[in-house]
Amino acid sequence: MLLQLVTALAALAGAACSLLAEGSGAGAVSGILPFTAGGFIYLGTVSVIPEILRNSGPSQAFLQLLALLAGVAMMLLIAQYE
Repeated sequence: MLLQLVTALAALAGAACSLLAEGSGAGAVSGILPFTAGGFIYLGTVSVIPEILRNSGPSQAFLQLLALLAGVAMMLLIAQYE
C-alpha cells in the first residue's frame, strides 16, 4: 500500500508540474513528450510483450505484437502531424 501511495503522489506531482509548465511554451513540451512516450514504450516492452509470449500461440503473439507496434506508429504520426 505504501508503494501505491508513492505512485499516486508521483502522479499528482507530475500533474502539478504539467499544469505549471503549461504556459512555458514549446520548449517544455518538447522535453516532456519524448519522456512520456518513452515511458509508455518501456512499459509495453518490459511487461506486456513477455506476457503475450507466455500466454498465447505464435500466430496470436505475432498479431498482438503487430497491434502494439501499430500503436507506437500511431503515437509517432500524431506527434509528427500535431
